[in-house]
Amino acid sequence: SRLARRWLSLPPIYALKGHSLLFRTGDALPPEAVFLECRDAADESCSPEIFPRADGTTYIAAINSQTPLPVDPADVGPDPGALKRLHAIAAAASPVLARSPVLARQACYRPISPDGMPIIGAIPDAPGAFVATGHGVWGILNAPATGEALSELILDGRASGVPLHAFDPARFTS
Repeated sequence: SRLARRWLSLPPIYALKGHSLLFRTGDALPPEAVFLECRDAADESCSPEIFPRADGTTYIAAINSQTPLPVDPADVGPDPGALKRLHAIAAAASPVLARSPVLARQACYRPISPDGMPIIGAIPDAPGAFVATGHGVWGILNAPATGEALSELILDGRASGVPLHAFDPARFTS
């Protein structure tokens, strides 16, 4: 989205950087996702999400920051301080996580629109150009419905399954 702004009239999209850890936990945790609201050692509020997986790993994500998105994906990497903080949160949340080995230390960026709503639809001043961005942390969850709605819009001129008016890119034009 950031690069497409060079030739399309799109609103600025900012990047929310999120950090995650992947632990080898075996069958020591039940297969239920856990969503927490807590304060960390620095008394900062955080909302970790813990997802035990069928393959014996457990994924935990939290610690977001608004750092610039690198143009080259190879330059995306986690912040060591954020990972240390996340590891401490995981250890405080579960003795299993406290003693489990970390398999991966990761970071990813999620696109956020100026109003926090996805931008899905035809670009007003660029006939034949369409966009789907700004889904934030819900991108993976909403990707199937977004893809279906956008394909209907492109092929049929309207989306039949998902009403797209609230997500129209034209809402940012004046």
